[in-house]
Amino acid sequence: MRRILYSSTFAFFVTSVWIVPPIARGAEIQDPLIADPPHYTLEIENQWTRVFREHMGPRDTMIMHKHPLPGAVIVMLTDRHNRLTAPDGTFREFKNDAGYMMWSNASTHESENLDPINFEALQIEPRAPKVAVTAAPAEKLDPVLTDPEHCKVEFENEFARVIRIHLGPHGKLAMHKHPDTKAVNVYLTDFNVRVTDKAGKSITASSKAKQVRFVDAMGEHEDENISDAPAEFLRVELKQAR
Repeated sequence: MRRILYSSTFAFFVTSVWIVPPIARGAEIQDPLIADPPHYTLEIENQWTRVFREHMGPRDTMIMHKHPLPGAVIVMLTDRHNRLTAPDGTFREFKNDAGYMMWSNASTHESENLDPINFEALQIEPRAPKVAVTAAPAEKLDPVLTDPEHCKVEFENEFARVIRIHLGPHGKLAMHKHPDTKAVNVYLTDFNVRVTDKAGKSITASSKAKQVRFVDAMGEHEDENISDAPAEFLRVELKQAR
């Protein structure tokens, strides 16, 4: 269905077109989880972050809603062709492939899926701590330094650093240590790994494609893909989560 705006007080159906009134001046525009729960699912919420899943059906629309400060890391889990319309009627269109990530500043808009397929994404909102914290010290064994072939920085600002980690079938990361912060992992593929610490102790871990996890900082370790398929995930490091 197509949305159009008109100045009447009531909404009604006319020849299969849904007609809705414009947002009243001064009306409260709500958080997406409150304004449009059919399209948003809360995945993680704690003092450090809020993570929710956004999903729209083919040609589907979301009502006007407001994303809070400071913004969010958005990870596309499917291809995207969306139109975002602001309260003043101006709009922008976005086209991205599955696996693409971006930083989005706080904003108010409604959203329309312009494709005839489902759309799905994850939004990771960093939260500032109630008390000031010092920045995590640089790690000499940071994976983007020890293994740049497999670990690349996708984005960085004062709130988050996002690294993309890709391993081929049975590929292995060099021994490394992530910065001393908590993080959110977004798995773009199934991920089956053997994790070995510097003492030689190993565990296996598995995650499904499109799954998201909140993870603590950990010591030195190496990861080995124990699958016959490539593996890829995004690690969203929350700089103030210490």
